[in-house]
Amino acid sequence: MHYRFLHIADAHLGRHQHASPERYADYFTALASVVAYALREQVNALLIAGDLFDEQEPSAETLRRAMETLRPLREAGIDVVAIEGNHDRRKRSEPAGALDLLDSEGYLRLLRPRIEEQTLTIDEYERGKGGALWRPREDVAIAGLGFLPHNIEEYYTQTAAQLPSDTAVILLTHVMVVRDENALEYGCVAMEDLAPLAEPVTCLLLGHRHTRVGLEGETDGWIFNPGSLEYVNTLDYRLPADLRGFFDMTIGTEGARRGEPTARPREGAEGARRDEPTARPREAVEGAMPEVRYAIADGVLQSWRGRYHLTVRHIPTEKRPAHTLHVDITGCGLPEDVIAAVRRAADGGVDDALRERHPILVVRLQGAAAISRVRIPRAAIAELLREECNALHVEVMDRDLLGAASPSTLLADDGGLEQVADRARAIAADLLQARGIAHGREAEFSAVLLDLKAQLQGSARSPSETVLERMREQLRPFVESESDIAENADFGEDGSMPMTSEDDSAGEDDA
Repeated sequence: MHYRFLHIADAHLGRHQHASPERYADYFTALASVVAYALREQVNALLIAGDLFDEQEPSAETLRRAMETLRPLREAGIDVVAIEGNHDRRKRSEPAGALDLLDSEGYLRLLRPRIEEQTLTIDEYERGKGGALWRPREDVAIAGLGFLPHNIEEYYTQTAAQLPSDTAVILLTHVMVVRDENALEYGCVAMEDLAPLAEPVTCLLLGHRHTRVGLEGETDGWIFNPGSLEYVNTLDYRLPADLRGFFDMTIGTEGARRGEPTARPREGAEGARRDEPTARPREAVEGAMPEVRYAIADGVLQSWRGRYHLTVRHIPTEKRPAHTLHVDITGCGLPEDVIAAVRRAADGGVDDALRERHPILVVRLQGAAAISRVRIPRAAIAELLREECNALHVEVMDRDLLGAASPSTLLADDGGLEQVADRARAIAADLLQARGIAHGREAEFSAVLLDLKAQLQGSARSPSETVLERMREQLRPFVESESDIAENADFGEDGSMPMTSEDDSAGEDDA
């Protein structure tokens, strides 16, 4: 047996990131590179684990370009199988969605389970009738669950009871797996809740998280998420580009006899390769989780599960480069000082090769701010980098301006009193941010506090009722904001806000 396929997820076709036509095209370019790879390597199938589209109702142009991009696979006879993600699942009020259209035209097979009264049914797939289980060959079965927003653990148990036991089973679902139950949120599932699937499923293919998971054995050698094909959210820029791409995977029985490896991994960098296949025993359900043996060498994971042998390679997609400039603005008291600091950082950090590719530049301002955040010349910074660095888009981030500035920064130069006041507001904003007060509105709140202080000083020791009422009105928006946050958020045991998914709609992961 030898079945080779590509695993992708989170293509997000149709996304108009930064309202840029160029970025809209980038998502199709990324998918086209996967299609070209599939044709060149003559794989058996392309499997899409959710969020092929960025929204439930993609535009006619997005649908046209999606068909145009996938058409070479249809013409070459390479199977395409897809499930719905949280972004592109059909509306509850509609009988069909965009993926159903692609299914009806033969561009892909859409796998979708039937769910009625909290009972999930895995029907055999038929073109025009749907279903959740398709058998491309006698020795391979592909099942799809899509995005399950509720009752996930019970649906996994129901699914496991319906999967075939006489063949290799590839299961697709759109969810993020976490090992720590305290990190669970919308679109996530605990690792131990996958226990029912471990026996019948040869490999579990995921989407939703925008970064690669599984190649280092962190999910026990049978669960994989390839990451998005392109950068999807602004937060994605902060992580290495090679964490996004697709998996080239092969399921076979060659060399799987008695679970012995086909090749002994060579010694190498710690954490990247292993001398011996590793066995991960499962404890979640006694007797239900089979031992998985896997080895990692030269960026390739090999896994042995029963009589099946799995080989996995991760292929990063070619993406528009996203480059971060770290700019220290300590002592910069005027907007033009900040611009000069950005120019110096760009001169040393953006070379000609990067300029030629029209990069996305992320400017992370650092240091003890000697200028109010509201006076940071964001538009001028963006214009500078577009003109001098050929940047397609510029993000200016100031959240690294943390920690209380030294009082000496108040008199960093011989500027007038206006600059001193700006720096005082910046220091107050830093203190508020460090304590988590007025989250997202620190600069505004610091200005109000300094204004209140001035009013109290001008009112001597006995402010009038009029002055006090005016102060109450100035503070009320911040008090109400804090109250809303406390009532609507689930706080951790340490009082901190829970982490959100990388996906911007998961509550991101999409997640």
